[in-house]
Amino acid sequence: MTRQKEDEINKDGDIRMNNQKEEPKVVNKNDTSGCDEISLEELKNICEEYRNNAEEYQKKSEEYLKNLKSLKAEFENYRKRERQFRDSFIKSSNRDLILKILPVMDDMDNAILESKKNEVHQSYVEGAELIYRKLLNILEKEGVRQITPLGEKFDPKYHEAMMTISSPDYEDYAIVDELRKGYMLNEEVLRAAQVSVNRWDKNEKER
Repeated sequence: MTRQKEDEINKDGDIRMNNQKEEPKVVNKNDTSGCDEISLEELKNICEEYRNNAEEYQKKSEEYLKNLKSLKAEFENYRKRERQFRDSFIKSSNRDLILKILPVMDDMDNAILESKKNEVHQSYVEGAELIYRKLLNILEKEGVRQITPLGEKFDPKYHEAMMTISSPDYEDYAIVDELRKGYMLNEEVLRAAQVSVNRWDKNEKER
């Protein structure tokens, strides 16, 4: 076969091959091969299982939330107790320190009174009074205040009777003199004021 014939045959073969059409594949809609078949009963069971799991998760979530609220309440109570303890400790520490300072205040107060009686140089008295007022201001900033008993009726909560007098010039149980100053720390009596109390019963004296 000549070269020219071979070329013609190849050309014809290529043409015939190119003219051939592929037949489309037919898909059978009822073909369920490769897919798992699930019955209605199985589907119901799956749904029921999901529902049970959801209810269980809901219960657990509510339980966790309840525990979280309980822990939060316990933590708030702990913070409250810790704050109360700290405040109580500070107050107790301040109280002990102030009680140690009060005798110094007494000594200064007595020194000032004696200096005035003995006509000590005025500059000394003024200097002592200045220091006394400064100490008193410091104590007042910490909640300390002096008890002022003069003119009041005797109250054992705030006063300590060191002596009594009998005079018609005063009411019965009236405080007539202050022997040592008393002090309060906020609403607590740090030290009762030592006082002299009048005891005078008009009815008894008239008999």
